Amino acid sequence: MLRIGVLQVWQESNHFNPVVTTVKDFESFLVGFGREGLERFSEGEEVGGFVEGLRAWSAPAEPVGLFMAQAWPYGPVSTEAAQWLLDQLTESLSGAGELDGLLCSLHGSMVSQDTDDLDGALLQCVRRSVGPTIPIVATIDLHAYLTDAMLEHADALVAYHTSPHIDRLQTGRRGASVLEAIFGGANPVAGVTRLPMITSGEKTVTHGPALAPVFEKLRELEQQPQVLSASVLMTQPWLDVPKLGWSILAITDGDRPLAERASEELAEMCWQRRTSFLSDDFCDAPQSVDRALACDGKPVVIADGADSTNSGSPGDSVHLLAAMIDRSIPDGALTIMVDPEAVDHARAAGEGGTFNLAVGGKRDHIYSRPLQVRGTVQALRRARYVLSGHLGDRMPIDMGNAAIVKIADVTLLLVEKTGPGSSPAMYRCVGLEPEEFKIVVVKSPAGFRAEFEPIAAEIILTACPGCANPHIAQVPYSRVDRPVWPLDDIDDRRAVPWCRVNE
Repeated sequence: MLRIGVLQVWQESNHFNPVVTTVKDFESFLVGFGREGLERFSEGEEVGGFVEGLRAWSAPAEPVGLFMAQAWPYGPVSTEAAQWLLDQLTESLSGAGELDGLLCSLHGSMVSQDTDDLDGALLQCVRRSVGPTIPIVATIDLHAYLTDAMLEHADALVAYHTSPHIDRLQTGRRGASVLEAIFGGANPVAGVTRLPMITSGEKTVTHGPALAPVFEKLRELEQQPQVLSASVLMTQPWLDVPKLGWSILAITDGDRPLAERASEELAEMCWQRRTSFLSDDFCDAPQSVDRALACDGKPVVIADGADSTNSGSPGDSVHLLAAMIDRSIPDGALTIMVDPEAVDHARAAGEGGTFNLAVGGKRDHIYSRPLQVRGTVQALRRARYVLSGHLGDRMPIDMGNAAIVKIADVTLLLVEKTGPGSSPAMYRCVGLEPEEFKIVVVKSPAGFRAEFEPIAAEIILTACPGCANPHIAQVPYSRVDRPVWPLDDIDDRRAVPWCRVNE
């Protein structure tokens, strides 16, 4: 029986978040080892897809649990945490016995204080441990920052096909299928086209009018017998690294010209649509509230993408809260904030007690400042639920202790720890029903659409100051290669030197 190592190290980093991701952030979210870790992680996401895919192989295959760790998107991984991840991975590989192949679940946009490419370093660690001949297939987010090291140390990379990300389980299955094809004699070769283009997530939903034809073409390509996988990688735009831009990846069975033609065809489709990914309909905080109040029906969803916890922001922006607490809002407003100090203050006051504290602006001290508020503690809860939908297939979420505070017409949910900002479950798990409120704030640029779009009377995109600014021209890059659109006008994308792929 084939022994297939299964591992996961998953985190998306945001260079503009001033707070680093620590070992504790991984340990408090989800960590597992060996058989026990495999059982915990195989409930959903890519690891679950790996296990389901291996069960469907024509030849018997045994999944061998290795090291698995998740942390929610946040700041760069600390030096200590990066070394811890590499050490745990090395130790788990050394104790796993002989492996015939590996399936790796990564994000693809994880950086540390010391390296721009922690995913590539992890794959290099795996390759060094198992040797040059053992096949390695890795799954990645379609917002991956594709690097030469990732391409070098994995035999194949397989990315999500959807944004909102509702196909992580299916991506795991596709990864397992590619590995099975390699055992059947397939020789994966890659065609890569890099685009000098950075875009934010608000307009890059894969079912939208701009990208739907691209992903339809991608799926058509994958139906060809020689095409093992095709990926449109839109990158994490809030990294400050060289060669930041979209990458189109096609992997074929030994046919490099086909891989290169496929990646170039998809790349040209994306490039021709680039102006569709811009948005001129962002509102600032007061405008967002005005527009919401003028809308018939409820809930009106205001998407605070700049403070998106799904994009690695701290989740403690005060701009929308400040704009709402001074307004009369029939049926009220519902918002969320990560502020452990405020949770402690509310717990000390007790249910029914007076809440009087400066909230927010403590983690993100660059784009926000603490806002003094006064209200009443309505309830003390635990923010714990199982996430399904965008980014989740039965993913356990624990955002720690929570407090519900009423401030004028605003209901503020305070939580201890970061987590998904895109799901109605973050409110429902503490007894708050979004459909009962006039205004509901989400901390997500696009993923929220998976569950909020069907219930929203209107969706408003706001552009408050924050670590995930949707206006790319305002992002304080210092290291990205130029020219890059939309920061620069580009006549011929093929002539941009930094986009040339290493032979």
